[in-house]
Amino acid sequence: MRAAAAQPTRSRKSSALIPIFIFSLALPFFIYIGPIRMSPYRLVLVLTFVPCMIVWLSGTLGRIRLPDILMLSAAAWGAVVLVDIHGAEGLQSAGIFVIETFGPFLFGRRYIRDFFAFQRMVKSLALVVILLLPFAVYENVAGSPILIELFGKIFPVYPIIGSELRLGLRRAQATFEYSILFGVVCSSAFALSFYVNDAPRRRSGLLSSGLVGMAVASSLSSGPLLSLVVQVLLIIWDKVTAHVTRRWGILAAIVITAYVAVDLTSNRTPFDVFISYLTFNADTSYMRVHIWNYGVASVMQHPIFGTGLNEWEHPSWMGGSIDNFWLDIAVQYGIPGVLFMAGGFLSVCFGLGRLKNLSFEAAQCRKGLIITICGLAFSICTVHVWDAPYVLIIFLLGSGMWMFEPRNDVAFAPSAARTLHPARPD
Repeated sequence: MRAAAAQPTRSRKSSALIPIFIFSLALPFFIYIGPIRMSPYRLVLVLTFVPCMIVWLSGTLGRIRLPDILMLSAAAWGAVVLVDIHGAEGLQSAGIFVIETFGPFLFGRRYIRDFFAFQRMVKSLALVVILLLPFAVYENVAGSPILIELFGKIFPVYPIIGSELRLGLRRAQATFEYSILFGVVCSSAFALSFYVNDAPRRRSGLLSSGLVGMAVASSLSSGPLLSLVVQVLLIIWDKVTAHVTRRWGILAAIVITAYVAVDLTSNRTPFDVFISYLTFNADTSYMRVHIWNYGVASVMQHPIFGTGLNEWEHPSWMGGSIDNFWLDIAVQYGIPGVLFMAGGFLSVCFGLGRLKNLSFEAAQCRKGLIITICGLAFSICTVHVWDAPYVLIIFLLGSGMWMFEPRNDVAFAPSAARTLHPARPD
């Protein structure tokens, strides 16, 4: 048992690359190196990919685990599909897919190795969202994404997307390609801020998560709001059932029962019902149901290798966008591609959920990360994510891998008393 005045078992120092990478995700400009579009976050991933791979293979980061294998498989399978379907022309896209799929996972795996580094990541992410909030509110009212306009005077930037007004306000795009992508990024900081910030009486955590919630709302997009709602409900469940045994199993049973009840009592599929309540207007709901139906048909026609970057089969009156990340992965990379990707998400969540005897700090990180991943997993059922938001989500998966290691219970003086009593398994 540790003494109450236990000293840190690990260094409080963490790599400066963590905030650099987080801030790079919010920069809206890019440059071209030959035919390759190089955004700031992509440059970070390219420069660190090989060093991270070497360290990972050497065993310095601990043993290779199931999430590692699944995320590597997702990246490798996507590259195989792109090269198989498009030949030499698909090599560049295959390389980028590997860099943006396995690269951020490895980055998080290498540079976030303890509670201090994880906390620094969370604070950096929350800070980025909070700094973007005033610009997002201004955009809601004035209709102008001023940061994109400002960077656009010097660099190539994402296009400014005109969108319909909602509630009399313009949907905030901030520094991302679409308002819904901005909202998804903001929602990723909500539960993490709530659980990981360690100020007295949690005022800092409540304040930062509240500001993050305002940023999500400024996107006026149903997908990010769904992520926020899911996270809020899971946080409430966590607090209300703190002393209930097998509480997460009970919650899973409730969700499954509700799904079966809707399936048996409604003349629509549960997916149709789900979508109808999660969109701002009937036209959007109607279109997403059609996207699902034609997307599933495309997957059945190309179940193994998908369609790659080719146009998927759909009526001419439908747009080409697939507003469902999981379905889009299945359409492009086949059933193996989506199984590898979904398996990566599930293996991280279930793996972390089975861990026992965590310190208070590690347990808080675990809850914040799992609730965040659950919220994002639901929200991306209604939107496809790519570029920076996609990279951020994969990075978050890798950022929690340090908790699997045996010596993850970082003790330090301010909270040593709490680490004397490891968190009860959830």
